[in-house]
Formats: sequence, structure tokens, C-alpha cells
Amino acid sequence: MASCSYTVPDKNASGDNLYGSIICNQAYIDYFWNTYGFSGNKDYWDDGFGWEDPCNTDKPLARAFNACYLLTYSAEDFSNESWDAPILNWGRRYVRNNIDDLRSLCGDGSAIARAYSGIFVDDRVEVYLGFFYSKDVPGRAETLIHEARHMGGKSHNANFPAGSVFGGGKSGADSSWGYEGAWMYGALYLWWFYAAGARTTSAMKQRARQRGNLVIDNAFATHPGFSI
Repeated sequence: MASCSYTVPDKNASGDNLYGSIICNQAYIDYFWNTYGFSGNKDYWDDGFGWEDPCNTDKPLARAFNACYLLTYSAEDFSNESWDAPILNWGRRYVRNNIDDLRSLCGDGSAIARAYSGIFVDDRVEVYLGFFYSKDVPGRAETLIHEARHMGGKSHNANFPAGSVFGGGKSGADSSWGYEGAWMYGALYLWWFYAAGARTTSAMKQRARQRGNLVIDNAFATHPGFSI
């Protein structure tokens, strides 16, 4: 990460101290590495990104592992991954099924993450510094759900509404909640995490609620008409 510069924000507020105290276990490290698309991508996670220091939550890899822990264990009955259960249960399954190549890069500041797929394309998801240092742990889990939805074949199909924090009139929004796009999947996951998340704190749930409402209010061309 010699070419990257970043500042580590308050790790109590972001949840990195909370989850970081749990993920520093070789069984978790091995499971996340082999399950969520890291495996085979050592070159994208070393040289300062954390491969040599996977418990250090100042570095990207441990901060990504924190999101993987939240995805994996936040349902009370986390062993139930049925598609008939809430997204809190099957969200991790959806990410596993759709992201098999997860890469960390500095980025140019224009995006948190990007998904690439298609004919003659090296299918992959790239996560950039903003993913690790501008988003809290629930927000990183939301991003993985969001990008997995893109890898599952759902692109954005509308412009952001006027006044959106994401840039009113710019492309990148979903037309509606019913479109069931990446923004809807991310917000729905945050909603369920807020409502029923386990192995977490009320502060993390509130942060998820705030982020979910921000997405609902700003990422749909037609407002869904409700809030969390």
C-alpha cells in the first residue's frame, strides 16, 4: 500500500474494535479467506493491505474480515441460509455465490467499490480505500451485498433524484424498490440487521439504520415511500 494514503477513523464508532476482537482467530481467518473471494488474490491483499497482519484493524484485510464476520454470524440462527428466510440469513450465501474474486486496490476516490463481469471481462469485485475507511462495518457488509447483486446480473437503471447525496441527476440509481436492484438489496440487509441482528450492539444497529435510511432517501429515482 505504499502508493496509498489513508487515515484510520475512530474504530469504536466504526465497529472495528468490536468485531476485530473476534476475528483474530485462525479458524475465522481461514474461513473468510477461502469463502469470500480472497483466496488466490494474495497479490491484492499484501504489501501493506494486511495479508501479513490479518488481525490489525488499521489495515484493509482485517477490516474486510470484520464485514465478513457480520455477514456470516449476524442472524440469530446463522446456520439457516434458506432463501425463504430473511436476507440476514441468506445474504452471506448470496455474496459467496456471486463474488469469487475480491480485490483490494487504492482507487482514485471516485468509487467505494466496482463490479466487473461480462464477455471477455475478468469477472471480479474491486474494493477501494473508501470501502475500508469511510464505511463502518455494517456499511462494508452492505457494499458486499450491493456488489454481489451487480455480479448477479442486476445493473443500475436510473438517475439519482434531485438533491441526492449521491449526485442528483447522475446515473447509478435504481428506478424503484420493486426493481430489486443493488441499492434495494443493500438497504434491505441493513434493515434486517437493525431489526434482528445478533452478536452486535445497539450502536451498530443504529448505524445500520441510519445508512439504510440514507440509501432509501437518496438512491431510488422513485422514493420507496417508507423508512426504517
